[in-house]
Amino acid sequence: MRTFVINLNSSKLRMAEMNQRLTEMNLAYERMPAVNGSQLSTEELHSFYQPALNKQLYRRPLSAGEIGCYMSHRNCWMKIREQQLNAALILEDDAEMSDQLSALLSNIERIQQPWDIIKLCDPPKKKALFDSVQLHIDFNLCLYKKVPSRATGYVVSLNGAKKLLEARKHFARPVDDDMQFYWEYSGNIFGVEPSPIWNAQSSLESDIDNSGSRKSGKTCVSLFKGPFLKLKYEFQRIKHNRKRGDLASYQIDNTVPGGLKL
Repeated sequence: MRTFVINLNSSKLRMAEMNQRLTEMNLAYERMPAVNGSQLSTEELHSFYQPALNKQLYRRPLSAGEIGCYMSHRNCWMKIREQQLNAALILEDDAEMSDQLSALLSNIERIQQPWDIIKLCDPPKKKALFDSVQLHIDFNLCLYKKVPSRATGYVVSLNGAKKLLEARKHFARPVDDDMQFYWEYSGNIFGVEPSPIWNAQSSLESDIDNSGSRKSGKTCVSLFKGPFLKLKYEFQRIKHNRKRGDLASYQIDNTVPGGLKL
């Protein structure tokens, strides 16, 4: 499986640390230069981001950094589609990884049942699950009741990349929030528990989005708009979760240690 690491040209220390981690794991990768939103013109920022759509769908405007971050992930999806890769691991450059990640990726490649995205990094708070099956001796493939945010590390299939690019020709939310709305892109999305990827302790904020907009963007309008959008999201999530089914078809095959039935 190909691995892409999103990294700003100016973040040389982060890239050096990532290179060391991935080299120790014997995991080959390709560096993907991150889009620096602060260096883009207004026209370039709005080539994919739509302020009018943002007013409808999100509680505040996105910062230049958040737009650049989204465009960086989108570039990875485009590469998957252009090169017709079966799947790829996408990492941000502040990712810490389990030493079992390579083995886990091998098992993910052997899943024959359909999937679009498998999230590998969750927030610290444990997420409620519909179902889970063993994917590796240390990890389970799981179906979330609520898809977690964060885009620090996840796997995307070719079909998943195509769906995201088609549905997100223009975007209005941060990339990690946007992936939670799986019904908007018909996403078949799963996760892995416990998380094999987490944010490095040294990474208190993103290099790609260092504007502090998540705090400074709060206004009186956003304080009222936020709860309304959250309620709307929860309604849609519950509605669409009824159609998600379970992992009954993802059967364990004892002939494949820690793996799923081929």
